[in-house]
Amino acid sequence: MNDWIAIGALALVGLLIPLSMMAVSYLLRPTVPETSKRATYESGEVPTGGTRIRFNIQYYMVAMLFLVFDIETVLLFPWAVTYADALGAEEYGLASTLGPMLLFVAILVVGLAWAWRNGAVQWAKSPQQVESEVDRP
Repeated sequence: MNDWIAIGALALVGLLIPLSMMAVSYLLRPTVPETSKRATYESGEVPTGGTRIRFNIQYYMVAMLFLVFDIETVLLFPWAVTYADALGAEEYGLASTLGPMLLFVAILVVGLAWAWRNGAVQWAKSPQQVESEVDRP
């Protein structure tokens, strides 16, 4: 049997099962139109205020820093595993093995220093910082 027939059959089954489940659900579920179903759900609380509120940018900065340093660990672990093998190989020297990773870590340290200097990793301001901002002209 041709391999493509098996792949096509699997793709067809993969499409038919979810589509048939959605069709059966559509046919069997009760339909009672109410305006309360279209309201915003707030864990049982009555929603107050508008939905367009400003969020503190600090949440996004922390999330971005987490992603950057999470990806760093994903790249560092495989390099650390193969580091000893790369040093043992004759065609690679210490500089060609260690250099790119040191450059990568140096770029990350510069990024962390920049984020730290701009206050991206500082969640709350101390009373001294608040006073110094007030005293500035």
